[in-house]
Formats: sequence, C-alpha cells, structure tokens
Amino acid sequence: MAAVYDPFDYSHHEDPYSDYKQLRDEAPVYRSDKYGFYALSRYVDCQSAVRNYKVFSSAHGTTLEELQGQVPTLINADPPIHTRLRDLLRDKFTPTAVAPLEGVVRDMARELLAPFKNKGSLDVISDFAARLPMAIICQLLGFPRHDEDMLRGWTDTVVHRDEDVFGMPEGGMQATMKLYKYFDEDMAKRTGLASRGDLVATLVAAEEAGKLSHDELLGYLYILSIAGNETTTKLIGNIVYQLHKHPDQKKLVLENPALMPGVVEETLRFDGPTQMMARSTTEDLELHGRVIPARSKVALLFISANRDERKFKDAEVYDIRRTARDHLGFGGGLHACLGAPLARLEARIALEEIFRVAPDFAVEEVGLARMHSPQVRGFTHVPVRFTPLN
Repeated sequence: MAAVYDPFDYSHHEDPYSDYKQLRDEAPVYRSDKYGFYALSRYVDCQSAVRNYKVFSSAHGTTLEELQGQVPTLINADPPIHTRLRDLLRDKFTPTAVAPLEGVVRDMARELLAPFKNKGSLDVISDFAARLPMAIICQLLGFPRHDEDMLRGWTDTVVHRDEDVFGMPEGGMQATMKLYKYFDEDMAKRTGLASRGDLVATLVAAEEAGKLSHDELLGYLYILSIAGNETTTKLIGNIVYQLHKHPDQKKLVLENPALMPGVVEETLRFDGPTQMMARSTTEDLELHGRVIPARSKVALLFISANRDERKFKDAEVYDIRRTARDHLGFGGGLHACLGAPLARLEARIALEEIFRVAPDFAVEEVGLARMHSPQVRGFTHVPVRFTPLN
C-alpha cells in the first residue's frame, strides 16, 4: 500500500508512527493529492527546512490551512519582523530567567494534586496537567485565576480540528475572537500597566515605544496563551502514558530521580506534543528527485524526524537514558520554541510531584481520550489509579 499522510483523519491521530515510518522509507517528499500540501518526514530534511527561512517561510502561517482573520503573530513571521518580535521577550524565557519560577510551579502543582492524594484516582489531564501550565502562564501575564478555566477552554477550541475538514472550525474562529476581545478588555480595565511587572506590561510598554503594533501585541498574547498551555499540558500527559507503557523506564526513574530531565527529553523525542508545523516555499525546490513548487504548503513532521533511524540509534525505542538534545520536539532554527525552558521546568516538576503523590500510578487505558489536531498530539483524559498515601 502506498504511503498516506492525512493529518485530518482521526484514525491517524491514534497511532501516526507507522505512517511516518512508511513516509520516511518510501515517500520522503510526500504530496497530499487530497489537500494539495507536501510533507517532509526525515530528520535531515526537517532540520534543514527550519534553518532555511528564506526558502521555507513562516509568513503565510504555520498551519496547513491558510490564515483567516488572525492578527500577526511571532510564529507567523520571518526576519526582520520575527527578530523584532522575538527580541521583546527573549530574555524572559531563558533557562536562567525561568529558574526562579521553580518554587511557584511546585507550589501550584502541589495545590492541584492535594485533593487527590488520598483518593487513589486522578485524571492527569483534566485534574492537573490542563490546569498547571495555564495557571503559570496566566500568572506571568497577570490574568486573574478565576479566568483560567475560561481561557483554557478557548485555547482548546482553537487547536481542535473536525475530522476530514481542512480548516479551522467556526468554533475555533469564535474562540480566537473571544481571546482577542479578552486581551483588549483586560488591558483597558487596568491602569498602571507598566508598574505591574508582568509580560503584558512589558508588551504594552513596547507598543508605546513603537516597537510593535497593537495587532502584534494581541498576536503575542494569543500565542503565549495557546503555546504556554496546550503543548505543555499534552507533554505531561504523554510522559505519564509512556512511563505506564514502559514500566522498565518508570522503574529506572523511580530508582534514580536524576533521570527526570531525561524522561522529559525522551518523551519530547519519542512522542512529543508538537507533531507538525507548516511552512510555505518561496521558490521551486528539488529534493529526493521531486520538485516542490514555489508557494506550496509543506508539513514538517517533527516527531517523524525524531524517530528517524538515520539520525537516532534504535529510534523506535523509548529510552530515558538517551541524552538526545538535538531532537525537534521544540522545533528548531530561529522558530525554536521561545518557551521551551519553561515547558521543560513545568514538565519535570509535574512528574516529580505526581511521583510524590502516586509513585505506583497505572493508567486506566479504557478511559483514555485523545485530542484531535493536525499539529498537536496528546490526550484530553488520562485517568490513573494509585495507592492512596493514607
């Protein structure tokens, strides 16, 4: 059977990895006749593409669908616009800058897990992982805690896609407009933004200094709200699921907590939340004997690349001792995830605190439920059972 890649087919979301392997082996430059895009699946090709923004442009969006009704964003820009926007918050998300947040993240994780430690059951996503990253990003943005659930609901709706539908559903467009309206109303009803010291205040000051437009400010908040929530939530769920499926690896990290960062990195490589990001070609490109025409949408299959045996030894094996940091779990090149240090911090602390409460957790697989998105892979429900502490 010929290789097929349909990111809008829900059956693909359940287990895309056999499809990815066939693409790598048989169709490293794949064209979707159904939707008209191309896809790259090997590591060397995806890595080369993210490093070559002049040919693989982000200016027409990083989704396979064309942008509609959205304000300018950091991820949908090339230099010099991208450089100008990224530099505004670059220093806020370095490993050194986010390290002081460890106590805040840990306190929040413990607060969220406390009601469940004596119950013996927990939904890792809805009870914990969906709440932790949103609580942290809202704190960084200065949004009130009572708005967290509402904002998370909107961001969930933005990334969801209906089966076999090429485009953002109407609900996603409405959620996008609600987010823009919320950001504007939040800024309008508060005074003294510059004295708050949060990220919104930093961006407002930049707007006042002429360093970005108001639409660009809204776009920044839009991306921070989604990226600061969705991918980290799904990463935590994927970590729990992979440790459940690989009890030998779970035993290793329980016996040696110093392997915690390795769990995060290997899950990012093996089953990371960001499956794909799109680019648009600016010129004709010949690759593997096939021509990708200019102005074509190209899916960069990051997680396929991360399982490419041409790059990683035993690539289909989940091994938390692997120490691979050159994976594409956070993308790469100038568009490498700005918030990666924060995501790594949150995921590590989340796992540490789950182990503190439920070291013998086991996933109830019958209750698993997946989200549906061509770009983000993860669960909406990961129920676990464990021995209560008391």
